[in-house]
Amino acid sequence: MRRAKRKSAPRKLVCLETYWGDHQARAFRAPSVLPFFEGLARQLDPPLAIAHRHIGTVSQLAAYTRRREGMLWRDPEAFDAPVYYLSFHGSPGRIHTALTRLGPATLCKAFAGWGESYDNLVYFGACSVLAGKRGERFAARFLKESRCRAVLGYAEDVDWMESMLTDLLFLRRFYADRDPWGNLPAIHASVLEDFAPARRLGLRLFRQD
Repeated sequence: MRRAKRKSAPRKLVCLETYWGDHQARAFRAPSVLPFFEGLARQLDPPLAIAHRHIGTVSQLAAYTRRREGMLWRDPEAFDAPVYYLSFHGSPGRIHTALTRLGPATLCKAFAGWGESYDNLVYFGACSVLAGKRGERFAARFLKESRCRAVLGYAEDVDWMESMLTDLLFLRRFYADRDPWGNLPAIHASVLEDFAPARRLGLRLFRQD
């Protein structure tokens, strides 16, 4: 039997993020995950290219992700990014921007059919999106409708720094792997084994069957 050819992931990451300062009405304080990813970018050779946008509403999300029409589809440089990292507040099956909450139907519609064109995953950098039965049902629905290879996220409320370090560790290993899609479970398991906060925060991986 012929062995499948190994395929590394393009060194690209798309990050969609809420305005964190808006939640506490602090216009001059705007923390962001972007500097952390910029630090990661310099640790990889070739370096990681990062596309970063702030999202506050359903229409803004659709403007970037709508299949065939959104910016991320129309921009040939961004199109084949293997990881979509969503940095928001969260609850089971939902993410929260500074302005609204985006539930399962909205999120599934936003990424509908994304995985039909190339290999990608969505990483929910948010509290409790994959918690409990509700989180599991959301993950199953999201995978079915998006056709993405995998969904990652947390089953607990997360500490900013501990979750950020968990995310960076996973992404560093993902992008450095010569066959990340074939080794995805092993990469996830290695993060849980090597970094105690990842276990405590409940980092979960759901994949296509």
